[in-house]
Amino acid sequence: MRKLLLALCILPMAWRAGALEIKSSVGPGGRLEDGVDLPFVNDPAVIGTWRSVDFVKEPGDFSPGRRSWQGDLHLRELVFLPGGKSPNGWLAWTKGALLHRGDRTASRYELKKLNGHEYMFLEWKSGDYTIRHRKPEYYVLEKIAGIRRDNIDLPFVDDPAVVGTWESVDFVRTPGEFSPSSRVWTGPLYLQRLVFLPGGKGGNPWWTWTKGYVLHHGDHTASRYIIKKVDGTEYMFFQWKSGDYVFRGATPFYYVLKRK
Repeated sequence: MRKLLLALCILPMAWRAGALEIKSSVGPGGRLEDGVDLPFVNDPAVIGTWRSVDFVKEPGDFSPGRRSWQGDLHLRELVFLPGGKSPNGWLAWTKGALLHRGDRTASRYELKKLNGHEYMFLEWKSGDYTIRHRKPEYYVLEKIAGIRRDNIDLPFVDDPAVVGTWESVDFVRTPGEFSPSSRVWTGPLYLQRLVFLPGGKGGNPWWTWTKGYVLHHGDHTASRYIIKKVDGTEYMFFQWKSGDYVFRGATPFYYVLKRK
């Protein structure tokens, strides 16, 4: 029995054997701070969107299909972008660690495939770690999607019909859902207008256009647009490739815009 208990005690350490070494020190006010100036090492497997599914004391406590933590999961989702980046400016990553520049924490992560699903085990370095110096517990996250990148290297083809200012009038699941007499989207319209300048230029420097597409150079998306007349009025149906499309693999909805 004593040998069995000893084996159980060392399992978590064995699981983390070879994990990234993190140097820590006590800063002002007794706050524990990790060394976050780690060199970037690429990890293609981590790039994508991860959604929290559990919170456990040790990685070995997790069992797919059986949730250990019965409360709310404070951390809902993490997105790892190429090049060590994150949509949140205070977060960065390198292979094996998520770096929080503000809190000065370096949280180790490890990826494992269980029952055909990809999981991440991430140290949760909250105030219990930084202020109370307690050993971190773990979030378990499941990979739900990779990062979508459209081909935006499209040659310019002129489309005189699109040049001008278009103002949003609705937001629909598909173009066929739109009716000029009855608005589908009842909330505020996030996209207010689009301005198409001659020669493929957009109203903002981060996007351009070619016939049939708006090319977003920051998000690397190519959003299709269609111009058609409905009840004698010209409308544009514009694919809205937001974070739901880029990070979560969702099918894009459409903004409906009317020429000003």
